[in-house]
Amino acid sequence: MSADQLHPAWLGRLWGFLTSVRLTIFLLLALSWLSILGTIRYDGIYYTVWFLAPLALFALNLSACLVKGLPQAVARVRRPLTLADALALPERGKFTVSGAGNPETRVAAAMRAELGRGLRQERGGEELVFFLERGRWRPLGPYLVHLSLLFILAGGLIGKYLGLEGRVSLMPGEMVRAMHTPAGENPLPFQLRLERFQVWYYADGTPREFRSDLTFTGEDGRTEQVVCRVNEPVTFGGLTFYQSSYGQIVPLRVTLGQDAQEVEAPLGRVMSVLGGKGKIKVLAYEPNLVMPMGGKPQALGPAVRLAYLREGEHARAVWVLKNFPQVSARQSEPYLFEFLDKSLGYFSVLQVKWDPGVWWVYVGFLLLLPGFFLAFARPPQRWAVVLAPRPGGGWQGRLLGAAPRAREAFQARQERLLSRLTAGGGA
Repeated sequence: MSADQLHPAWLGRLWGFLTSVRLTIFLLLALSWLSILGTIRYDGIYYTVWFLAPLALFALNLSACLVKGLPQAVARVRRPLTLADALALPERGKFTVSGAGNPETRVAAAMRAELGRGLRQERGGEELVFFLERGRWRPLGPYLVHLSLLFILAGGLIGKYLGLEGRVSLMPGEMVRAMHTPAGENPLPFQLRLERFQVWYYADGTPREFRSDLTFTGEDGRTEQVVCRVNEPVTFGGLTFYQSSYGQIVPLRVTLGQDAQEVEAPLGRVMSVLGGKGKIKVLAYEPNLVMPMGGKPQALGPAVRLAYLREGEHARAVWVLKNFPQVSARQSEPYLFEFLDKSLGYFSVLQVKWDPGVWWVYVGFLLLLPGFFLAFARPPQRWAVVLAPRPGGGWQGRLLGAAPRAREAFQARQERLLSRLTAGGGA
């Protein structure tokens, strides 16, 4: 067998693999498993080839299914139910209509009440045929779902690789012109200042609401004052700011020899102190630190875990106890750290995003809803009612119909429709 003869067979097998439902199910299960793994153990998996490769194959699978099936679905939708098609439907039941009244009106009313408005045609001079098709657009439903998923995937990838995401932490009164991203500091095209940060609590101490009062100042000097709350983001200069979280600001006094300085140290941020002679970072805050002392746990009151270093030295960590300042004094020489008797403040943490793929995602979800509706809520059905005059008067009717899916719903509708037709078309 020549290479030319093998080539089409190889392409056919590849095409069959790409359009396989088994491949779709396998990829969905694999992506679900990887998503669970990333959520529980390792969120960095979303940026590795182990996640991106099946995601790309899933997109290729969806595209291949679209190319294969969409033209057939469009051709099916463009072909309406004809009289010949209606008369070829299987017979589902018979009924009679008395000669009193207009049989056409009765049959049309029965079909309209159960199925909707259909078409009427005469056949052979005396025979009347009423027919209609439900769920004609249903073949497009699965492919709208496929297309919507491709839009959503494209939007996610565009946002990931072309978008921008970072964080800004602000103390009250602080102004910044940059945000922190995984790649480092990224400048902002404007100034951002936190005027005030507020937190409200429930009775059990859990946060009820927190908000930031912000002032944006553009390059042209234009200012805008806004309030950013949880689930109420604000946008300025093309960037969207979300109220992400907050942290404590701890009042401390740092002493080194004859030099002393009072600082407002935000949790998790490195600060230079004493004119650059050292650096500190509050690692953790405990409102009531419990530690074993004398073989028994003992509550020691408010405390902070503090990392500090001097130039040319390795960083050290120490607990600074508000009620027992001498404990840290013995561990942090030549530094002396004191937890001041002042109320704790708060700093605000804002998430910053610019996502050019968000509109792709919106379009995807807009396509997803009608796609699901057509695919699952509009099963295809074809119906016809044939009326022929009886020799002794009145009319003989036949109910025809077919449905490739949702057989139970079809059977129930058939029984209701026959009941209406037998009753003379009453609603």
